[in-house]
Amino acid sequence: MRCPTCDHDNIQGVDLCEHCGMDLAGLDFEAWGVDPEDPILVRKLGEIPLKAALTLDRKATVGEAIELMRQFHEGCVFVLDDDGALEGVVTERDITARVAAPGRDPEHTTLESVMTPNPVTLTASDPLAFALFRMGVDGYRHLPVLSGERLAGFLSVRTVLEVLHSA
Repeated sequence: MRCPTCDHDNIQGVDLCEHCGMDLAGLDFEAWGVDPEDPILVRKLGEIPLKAALTLDRKATVGEAIELMRQFHEGCVFVLDDDGALEGVVTERDITARVAAPGRDPEHTTLESVMTPNPVTLTASDPLAFALFRMGVDGYRHLPVLSGERLAGFLSVRTVLEVLHSA
């Protein structure tokens, strides 16, 4: 099985890439009844129009995040540290479960107190199949895509549906 990250040819059935350590569990396309050479599945994320990421500092309030998401019709805000590196993500689900349900004031609740820290990330060289796997197995609706150490944009379920529809 070829690793979607480094293209190393691994022994069939291994869970981790022997070269880069990438998690390969569940990426056995034949077991899914899917053609692993399907052009849409092997398409690199860098070839897909990513959405521009909405970003805020960890000290910003949930109220600011809500306004930004409302203004741009997005379901998440990415939290950057002082150097501009990705630190976390705050989604509509986070706001519902960690702010609204317990009755916290969005104007006095910081993003760092409700964000999901160290989110799973993808790279521009990852194939669409890997993003679909992460979305399906882990339940993510928004996946940040990095270019080096910087946030290049994000892949949303809506974007994936648009790509699949246009194929």
